[in-house]
Amino acid sequence: MLSFFKDAIGEIKKLYIPSKKETYITTATIVATIVIVALAILSADFLISKIIGLIFGL
Repeated sequence: MLSFFKDAIGEIKKLYIPSKKETYITTATIVATIVIVALAILSADFLISKIIGLIFGL
């Protein structure tokens, strides 16, 4: 049981906590990626709907 707690404390000491700057950069990168992917999906959806509309005369 004692070795479990020693191992747990050892693992906790290995944790890396990013700085505020690193957190902001990572968050901005994720948000930018989500926006880019959303715009790509929106564009593809718009283009496909226009093509289908032309084919079926809608």
